[in-house]
Amino acid sequence: MEIKEIQNALTNLARDKAKPLSAYLHEVQPNVAINDTSTICHFHCVNLDGNGQIRIDGLVEHLCNCLIDYAIPRNEIKKVVADFNKTGSMIEMAKLSNKAKGLFTSLNNSGESGELLLFLFAEYLLKLPQLISKMSLKTNSQLHYNGADGIHIGVCEDTKKLCLYWGESKLYKSPSSAIYECMKSIAPLLKGNGTGYDRRDLHLLSDFMNVTEPDLIQALQSYLDPDDPNFNVLEYRGICLIAFDHNCYGEVGIAQAIEEVRERVSSQITQWNQNVLTRISAEDLTKIKIHVFLLPFPNVQEFREKFNEKLTG
Repeated sequence: MEIKEIQNALTNLARDKAKPLSAYLHEVQPNVAINDTSTICHFHCVNLDGNGQIRIDGLVEHLCNCLIDYAIPRNEIKKVVADFNKTGSMIEMAKLSNKAKGLFTSLNNSGESGELLLFLFAEYLLKLPQLISKMSLKTNSQLHYNGADGIHIGVCEDTKKLCLYWGESKLYKSPSSAIYECMKSIAPLLKGNGTGYDRRDLHLLSDFMNVTEPDLIQALQSYLDPDDPNFNVLEYRGICLIAFDHNCYGEVGIAQAIEEVRERVSSQITQWNQNVLTRISAEDLTKIKIHVFLLPFPNVQEFREKFNEKLTG
């Protein structure tokens, strides 16, 4: 396949569900370039309902509605859809939903809710399809998958290069700690060049690619093989989800206006950008293109716990 054909195939592969996400996450300021780097920051906050209350519960429920998209490979989904079209029965779909829930750990300190958020930003907003369904590779639901928190793929409109996006998510109480740990974790993957920490995931991609079209699989495999000349025109990029506690939402239970929350978040953008710049520079990532999504929460630990409760309830 030519690169244009790959681009068209990947565009068709990405799920277009940005509108529902915007009901729960309010865009404060997108596409903020960090000076002297190739990093772009995107700032969001949790949206408010008509009574001025934070939609944490709604966001958690929406995340749980996205479990199949995130955790189940497309070929399995395709089989279930075909069964429904043939029989009209939702039994196999119900099984798939239960399977997706069962892949998540019940640990309260789990970062899997952040990894799911990372997926939503990557596929629903950036239109970059997921290239491997890592959750389906877990052998024990109570263990975390080692390696990248997400891997997505796309074609650069300007250079027409195939771009592999390594994903990393961090949920911490402090924004500076979340930024520090996220950049520290993603740096070895972005600088691997097929010989470092990225090597294992490249092998898994070749064997468990979350793609259903044989021609597309064959074309992508050539780019993902370090021993193939096409690997030399594959560009590594990054996607980061950084979530943290912040008082931008005011007192719990007190009605807020989204404009007030937006203003409080906006007032911190310069500082958070500086924190990102500091860590990008320290990890020698200034030349690598990275999308960084920053999302303040009233309390990230409470968000984790609500997500786990919803899964097991």
